[in-house]
Amino acid sequence: MGKSIALAAPTGRAAQRLGEMTGLEAKTIHRLLEFDPKTRSFKCDRTNPLPQSAIIVDEASMLDLFLAYSLVEAVADNAQLLLVGDIDQLPSVGAGNVLADLINSGKVPVVRLTQVFRQAATSKIITAAHQINRGQYPHIESISDTPQSDCLWHGGGFEPEHGVQAISELIADFIPGLGFHPATDVQVLCPMSRGLVGTRNLNNVLQQLINPPSPEKVEVTRGGTIFRVGDRVIQLTNDYQREVFNGDVGFISTIDTEEQEIIVQYQERDVTYDYADMNELALAWSVSIHKSQGSEYPVVILPLYTQHYMMLTRNLLYTGLTRAKKLAIIIGSQKAISMCVRSTKSQERYTRLQERLIQVASQ
Repeated sequence: MGKSIALAAPTGRAAQRLGEMTGLEAKTIHRLLEFDPKTRSFKCDRTNPLPQSAIIVDEASMLDLFLAYSLVEAVADNAQLLLVGDIDQLPSVGAGNVLADLINSGKVPVVRLTQVFRQAATSKIITAAHQINRGQYPHIESISDTPQSDCLWHGGGFEPEHGVQAISELIADFIPGLGFHPATDVQVLCPMSRGLVGTRNLNNVLQQLINPPSPEKVEVTRGGTIFRVGDRVIQLTNDYQREVFNGDVGFISTIDTEEQEIIVQYQERDVTYDYADMNELALAWSVSIHKSQGSEYPVVILPLYTQHYMMLTRNLLYTGLTRAKKLAIIIGSQKAISMCVRSTKSQERYTRLQERLIQVASQ
């Protein structure tokens, strides 16, 4: 159409994925709008709009009110803004329900995509995801030595201790037996960080299992966490100097104890951290479902236990399940899955955006 295009997403990982899929440069919205850490504001705004005539933003369900306002303000009057997202996923961490409000107002042109590309069209992951969205208990095949489905359920017992054991057994035997590599193909996604089946404990368990200590692997301890060469790590904050962003995942390639530096490989790029900056990193063998938005993985393991009852919602389960490309395994009690399917409380957000759009359009 002869338009100049800008591609962006709320998180670094989502922007990276968007760039991979399109073959064009994609940035975080903060980078696109040129966030200035000193003034805590964006250089691109109403008086200095973006130069592109078409701005495409992926994972728009993650947009909160502040970021959405800053983005729209920076779009030139003659430019187009295309928001791509899934309102059935988790809402933004910050205030607002921007994408859902825009769609539900009926005042913005909407196109709904119905063809599945991430998984095969016959995928049981997709079937289960649609059932969850409709508030139905999903049809999931019980795990066996010869699975016939790409969406499996492992009872894992009613106690979290059994869940930890089940995850360990899957990582050690079952998943490698299907031809997947635990170090690169598998992501454990948790509702919370606390508890035995939370990200903190599972990261320690999985680190011992997937990347155990050895004389050849240098390691360093920071903040009670052991970081070892070969570990998968996640960036916890937006670091504009190093150009790594919240949610970026990489592997520790080098730990230099003399220089007190570690090098993390993100895709094809090496990023160096001083020991003093290692609070920006955490182990990523297991991450929260919230952190996984905008990402996809060959294999996803979802531990769901009633001890996480505060977080068990329909869109949490839907988001976690749909991160899987080839295989999803839910571990936990049927009661916990039912709690997810029945609960829509996290979707209740009270904003005035939908009403105001309708009012403005009718004036």
